[in-house]
Amino acid sequence: MPERKNEKLEQILNELKNKDKNQSAEELLMSKLSPEQSEKLKNIISNDEAVKSFLSSDAAKRIIKQMTEKGE
Repeated sequence: MPERKNEKLEQILNELKNKDKNQSAEELLMSKLSPEQSEKLKNIISNDEAVKSFLSSDAAKRIIKQMTEKGE
């Protein structure tokens, strides 16, 4: 199952990198998440300590690196 999650994450990251200029990254991301996932993300975003904790995690660092790399 973790492999499937990684594939979904890769797909979302690629879509974020190549998104339409008229669509915000937040709109695209929220459209890809389930209502439960969307609610969790909103709760994290609205809590400064949760944001700091998340951004310092290894998983977040990998995601940020992937998002900032140039596409092939």
